[in-house]
Amino acid sequence: MKNLMISSALVAFSTVAAHAQVTDMFRSVAVADEVYASEFIGARVYAAETRVEASSTNGVQDEWDDIGEINDVILSRDGAVDAVLVDIGGFLGMGERQVAVNMSALRFISDDSTEDDPDDYFLVMTAADVNIQQAPEYQPMSRSIADAGHTAGEATMPETTPGMGVGGADPFMREGYSPAEREVLTAERLTGARVYDGNDNDVGEVGQLVLDADGQVSAAVIDVGGFLGMGEKPVSLDLSELTILRADAGDDLRVYVSQTKEELEAMPDYAE
Repeated sequence: MKNLMISSALVAFSTVAAHAQVTDMFRSVAVADEVYASEFIGARVYAAETRVEASSTNGVQDEWDDIGEINDVILSRDGAVDAVLVDIGGFLGMGERQVAVNMSALRFISDDSTEDDPDDYFLVMTAADVNIQQAPEYQPMSRSIADAGHTAGEATMPETTPGMGVGGADPFMREGYSPAEREVLTAERLTGARVYDGNDNDVGEVGQLVLDADGQVSAAVIDVGGFLGMGEKPVSLDLSELTILRADAGDDLRVYVSQTKEELEAMPDYAE
């Protein structure tokens, strides 16, 4: 009887521990003030000559200049949003040029004029118009430059750290793929990337990225299973649980997770 009680206690403890581990890795509900990358891209960016000290305003202010819209988001390998790519100038998409604005230069200013949407906001940076016009155009990393050492026959490894694996390890390295360079981890490219388990089974795709109030990526929503977009199950994973690889020949991105499709489907649905 004593042995039975001890065994039952061990089973109960293991169940609680496993549940705690699962809840640490996933979440099923949205968090206040978080921002979806899909909504963040396309947002207008305003410039003010002096710093806006207020945390909220009643609509767009007369002294703000609309300088352009966010075209993409640049992520670091730890999930932080380093910068946003802003298309400035031009008319109807013509004559535009793209500049990278450090995320730390942008402020979220709540819009008090939209009572029906308390989460509405403006993105405002402190900059004189002359500074905007003189901002250097963003130059994405050239793949031909990145591969120059290999073309020349140099046996060099890319200057990247392992993928976003647990504990810094990367158990998902595959022939023909390397850890994705920081420069290619944009929200536009990562959204829609296929997701695989440790046995290379296709388990779904990245549906969207979730940003917190500071503009940092807090999670990735994985659409598990389904067919032609129907019957998919959205599951939220911490970005640190993903390993992201890029094809050595081409721009294909692959995302790996340690869970199987069945394990992901057993997790609670993510609710916006």
